[in-house]
Amino acid sequence: MRRQGSILVIDDEEIMREILDTLLTREGYTVRLASSGRDGVELARSTPFDAVITDMMMPEMDGLQVLAAVRAIDDDLPVIMVTAFASMETAVSAMKKGAFDYI
Repeated sequence: MRRQGSILVIDDEEIMREILDTLLTREGYTVRLASSGRDGVELARSTPFDAVITDMMMPEMDGLQVLAAVRAIDDDLPVIMVTAFASMETAVSAMKKGAFDYI
């Protein structure tokens, strides 16, 4: 299997990190995990990634704050927002702030 790129997954729920890690690794991606927005942003500062997948609803630093911090580090880095609590307002806000996609 050929490696296709590196993805940073940021989610405060361990089960979601594990599921995304398993699925993405199975597809050939190198995956790094962060359990908080702050940890994820630190990883993004120190390690080059091809994409970021982040949860919207996290304590301390939510997905929109992660998006802003990651965009400040690398404005071209695709950030995919994921949430179980979707609303039209947050989707529009995330896309206007530069999210690549909102799931």
